Amino acid sequence: MSNPNKKPLDPAQRFSLPTRWAMFFVGIFIMSFAIGITVHAGLGTTTISSLPVVWTAASGLSLGWTTIYFNGFMILCQIIVLRSQFKPQMLVQILWAVLFGFLCDLSLQLTTWAQTDNYFVAWIWVIVSTILMSIGVFIQVLPNITFIAGEGIVSALVKKFPNVEFGTMKQIVDWTFVSVAAILSWITMGGLIGVREGTVFAAFFIGFFVRQWRKLYLRSIGH
Repeated sequence: MSNPNKKPLDPAQRFSLPTRWAMFFVGIFIMSFAIGITVHAGLGTTTISSLPVVWTAASGLSLGWTTIYFNGFMILCQIIVLRSQFKPQMLVQILWAVLFGFLCDLSLQLTTWAQTDNYFVAWIWVIVSTILMSIGVFIQVLPNITFIAGEGIVSALVKKFPNVEFGTMKQIVDWTFVSVAAILSWITMGGLIGVREGTVFAAFFIGFFVRQWRKLYLRSIGH
């Protein structure tokens, strides 16, 4: 028997266009806010910002600018992975890269209250920011209207390897970012900057939480 409470999976059938755009923008703001919290907590930043944070420490550029450049690199990676499947309209991610970079710098100013010398409190902020980041990622991807480059590269790899679900692929990509960030930090500054135990925690649990939000969402619409 079919579930009478079952609702369509297609976001275009479930949400109005303005609602879908609102979800996208709310999602990327939550993500930037989570990044701001982790930077100030001092136990290592979130996985998606680990490379930009190392780049910022090494170059003196703002986190916003290094985030923009890093997103540009991820767009290039999508072109390489998708090849003919990469559509010209996907280049709108360049616009979102600029917006996301601006939001990262803004969020750093909005989250100065997260600065602490207390290790226990810092861990609380790491956990809070990890949950916030996973919520932001899920909300940003859910409307299926557009995405920023961090999720764009994950989506591209899922298309290339369809047997791997989004949350699992995100964990793989996150660990790759963290590993490269750690190596670059050692090479350029002789130690770990921006990559610490909080980053490892985020690498394990952001993808995990994204999968849990997806399961809850599917259950809520009868799937």
